[in-house]
Amino acid sequence: MELLGMLLQVFVFGMISYLACTYVHEGGHVIMGLLQKWKFYYMTFGPFRIYREEKDDRVKFGMEKDLLYWGGVGLTIPREQSEKNIQAYARILLAGPVASVLWGIGWGITLCFHFSLFQAMMAGMSVSMGIACLIPNAKTGFLYTDGGRFLRIVRGGKTLAEEKAILEAAILKTIDPEGRYDEKGIETMTASEDVSFRYMGHYYGYLNAKKDQRKEEMEARIGQMKLLEAKVPKTIQDMCPLEG
Repeated sequence: MELLGMLLQVFVFGMISYLACTYVHEGGHVIMGLLQKWKFYYMTFGPFRIYREEKDDRVKFGMEKDLLYWGGVGLTIPREQSEKNIQAYARILLAGPVASVLWGIGWGITLCFHFSLFQAMMAGMSVSMGIACLIPNAKTGFLYTDGGRFLRIVRGGKTLAEEKAILEAAILKTIDPEGRYDEKGIETMTASEDVSFRYMGHYYGYLNAKKDQRKEEMEARIGQMKLLEAKVPKTIQDMCPLEG
């Protein structure tokens, strides 16, 4: 019974720690986004979701149905396209891991005065989460880690161009769904070594062709997407729906 009680305690403390640490991490992204004057859209931590309702533009609380987002997502979007957005985005990317590490260090300091399993789990999990999200070449599900994307931006050159193209396309899709995607940005994405970036590039090219009713190009873009489909995570495919 003692073993069962201990395992139950570890499980409960682990779940609470995970939710709290994820909330802090994604909150770091969101707070930095708001400091950059970006607009809050949604944040998930475990099965919980805080989001902006499109109908009335009010922030609400609900349950997240997509298990993939239980890992945590914090999203703010700039109110307009700007050359400054990519640098603001770099700061937003770094804010999550920094918040995690600082939160973990804070809990670690409390261990110097009083030790408990809960404090140790909060400290260890938060610091681990922050460090893991800074690993440069790793991916969290379908895109590079926060640290990886930050380095891709600050390195400049090709990787900066790719991140900028993806960011600008995502912004336009959110603030002006009927807008036209930058052709140069599309070329940058389709020339990427990353298969997911190429897939998204062809998707945005497909959307432009659809607006112009260029059927041959639409079919060509769809064909390229089909060729890449087996290597692209389901999440990316869901983000790029082919309509009609």
